[in-house]
Amino acid sequence: MFATASRRVFQNAASASACSNNFTAFFPVRCMSSIPSTMKAAVVREVGDAHALKVETDFPTPELKAGGVIVKNQFAGINFIDTYHRKGLYPRDLPFIGGQEGGGTVAAVSDEAAAQGIKVGDPVAYSVFGSYAQYTAVPAAKLLPVPEGVELDVATSC
Repeated sequence: MFATASRRVFQNAASASACSNNFTAFFPVRCMSSIPSTMKAAVVREVGDAHALKVETDFPTPELKAGGVIVKNQFAGINFIDTYHRKGLYPRDLPFIGGQEGGGTVAAVSDEAAAQGIKVGDPVAYSVFGSYAQYTAVPAAKLLPVPEGVELDVATSC
């Protein structure tokens, strides 16, 4: 019972004030929302026609890297070049997650990205491999902030 209560207190404290200086002085945490260890993703494990692109429900969620963020995707651009990757005309290491344009909200921020002013919850668009997934690791330098008044689907498609 004590472990459950302690876990709840820690989780509540972390979600309420994980980024405040008072909290991080005692419990070092990264400023992030809750990110699962696995996610849905459209994965190519062997090159081929459209059937080579398979939706997997337990693909490992990318890890946060120095200088980067994790984006929780809401939209992904679909481009003809994606068929070249899937068919193997433009080779990529297998397996890979399809797509190379996406948009969503920042779900986790590295210290370096936070120093640039990027925050959890910021709406962003980007162009890196792996956008056909629930989450994508994106270097902060590749993010495009989506201004207020611009819909995320429009920002992702531009």
